Amino acid sequence: MAGPEHPFPVADTAALVMLWASGYYETMPLIRTYLEKLDLSRGRQLLEHYNTICPWYPEVIINRKHFIKNTVDELIKKDENRTVIVNLGAGFSPLALELSPRLCDRVRFIEIDRNNMSHKHRLYSRLVPDQCRFISSIESDIADTASLSGALKNAISEPSCTRLIVVMEGLTYYIERSAMERVINTLSGLFPDLNIIFEHLKPCRQIRKDRRFIPYRIFSHVRDYTSLDRMTTYSEDEIRVLLGPDFSCNYFNMDSMEKRRTGSRGYFPAPDAGWLSCAVAVRRPATG
Repeated sequence: MAGPEHPFPVADTAALVMLWASGYYETMPLIRTYLEKLDLSRGRQLLEHYNTICPWYPEVIINRKHFIKNTVDELIKKDENRTVIVNLGAGFSPLALELSPRLCDRVRFIEIDRNNMSHKHRLYSRLVPDQCRFISSIESDIADTASLSGALKNAISEPSCTRLIVVMEGLTYYIERSAMERVINTLSGLFPDLNIIFEHLKPCRQIRKDRRFIPYRIFSHVRDYTSLDRMTTYSEDEIRVLLGPDFSCNYFNMDSMEKRRTGSRGYFPAPDAGWLSCAVAVRRPATG
């Protein structure tokens, strides 16, 4: 059993993502220490299997994580409004730790997932004792919008006066489109000042033919492994319809994310070379 002296066991698919990203975190002492407190061994068999499909898949995950962290950072710096960052389906993502230097009375961080949030917060209390009071780790089912709404209302005293930055990383492909519509509507109803980072899987038709086998083989295996009926995909146009006309939306394919991180487009020379993309949507409150 996991205890203070034993790394906490992480479920296989969550451990897989952390293993893919481990090279990225090697240069971050705080995150490296956090990872040392997690047992990622359950993800190694999946990692070995997916390495036979795409040995450079870590580039995908690292580009994504680098892009999301820096995008949130840029949004925080855009104005001085009271801001809450919400990571939906946070799992064991260390995003709160990456952004911990930014957290203060004005900028708070909320993580929401069904399991393990209380344990994660105990790790924060040891790793970032001064900042952990600005982090809330809440156990709730995101697809249950009544529960999600209640959790956010309890955690945020004045939603109408708060800018919300929502992170959806590694989430949208696991939630049915109708459920995602309800989540978006719930968030939109609570927070007039709303920013959403919507990372998603692209439809097959928008991926270059010689690359399609990579997401097909990996995500079809994940689908079967996790007993899902299907993986949900979105095009840019479908995301714009989902969000509605009140949002302004910038769209980033994997080639843009790689260019931001490395200065080049080595693995992803064109938009259709990648299969994961991010929409960054912003809705400001009406004035007048």
